[in-house]
Formats: sequence, structure tokens, C-alpha cells
Amino acid sequence: MGTSGRVGRPPAGNSDETRSQILRAARERFARDGYRATTNKLIAADVGITPTAIYHYVDSKAALYAAVYCDTIDRVYSGFEEAAAAESHLLARYTAVLRRANELQVADPSIAGFIVAVAQETQRHPDLLALLTPQRGRHQRFFAGLVADAAAAGELQADVDEGALADLLGAVLTGLARMTSVAGDPSRYTAAVDALERFF
Repeated sequence: MGTSGRVGRPPAGNSDETRSQILRAARERFARDGYRATTNKLIAADVGITPTAIYHYVDSKAALYAAVYCDTIDRVYSGFEEAAAAESHLLARYTAVLRRANELQVADPSIAGFIVAVAQETQRHPDLLALLTPQRGRHQRFFAGLVADAAAAGELQADVDEGALADLLGAVLTGLARMTSVAGDPSRYTAAVDALERFF
């Protein structure tokens, strides 16, 4: 270790932990400062490693953004799938998903901030879009699956537009995440979900 206190390439046993630290630090930077203002040098400083050490994990800032996206989306929607699986009816499953989203937001506010900003960042930097392919569409597939399960269980009226209902459920979750991210107050999300449940 040099006088800066930062380390280079980590030992093999620390590789996964260091990668997780890089992804979290990058997500926080991308969520707070945006893609353009974020640099690998800043991320490395946040983690306590040299900038060149990041290239052991990714070969560019764009690749790092994609890695953060795929890791974050997988974490979020795996959590949603777990929450939904514990319930048997659509409204209960959906409420469980909203609650899990709130838990994730309280635990790490950068998650919602990052996800909310993705659409805008990919418009500004179209080259990023192709790199996000491994997890793109998971949001839509998840809510379409919730609605399809409800239809198969006979919970929906025959004339319900399943695509429109899936869009509605997804839009409510996204809107709550955006509100919480902008306001910086997760308690508003909790209160909104409490209010929504009163209508069920």
C-alpha cells in the first residue's frame, strides 16, 4: 500500500467484495451526480482503491454504468419476486412489492435515484442503451407476470385489459420511487402505500 492509503488490484479472496463496493459507490455517484459528472477516479477514491484498479472489473465508464444497472435491476426485481411469492392474490402481492420497494429505498436511497435517472441518461447517452440489454424489460415482464397470474387464478374480470393493468401497476411503483427520490424522504413513500392500501 502506498502513502495514499489506496490499494491496487485486490487479492483473489477480496475480489467479490471489492466489486460490490465499486458497484455501490458507482451507483451512489451516478444517482447523485449523473453519468457525465461521474468519473472512475471519483469512484475509486470513494472505495479507497487506485483508478486503474477499477479496470480489473470493467473496461470503461460505460461498462461500469451497465454493470451497476444490471446488478441493481437484478437485486430489485429478485426482491420483488420474493415478496410477491409470499402472497396469493394480486392486491396482496402488489402491496408486498410496494413494501419491498420501500424497504430497499430506506436501506439504500441511491437505488431509486439511479433507476429513476436511467431513462434520461440513456437519452443523453444512447450508446449506453445497448449495454443494458441483459436486464432491460424486466420491469414490464414482472408486472405482466403478476397480472397474468391473477387472470389465470380468475381474479380479473374477463374484459380487463391485462396490458393496461400491468402498465398501471408499474407506473404507480415508478411514480412513488420518483417522488421519493426527488423529495429525499422515504417516509412519504411509506405514507403513500398506507393510503393506497385503504382503497383496496
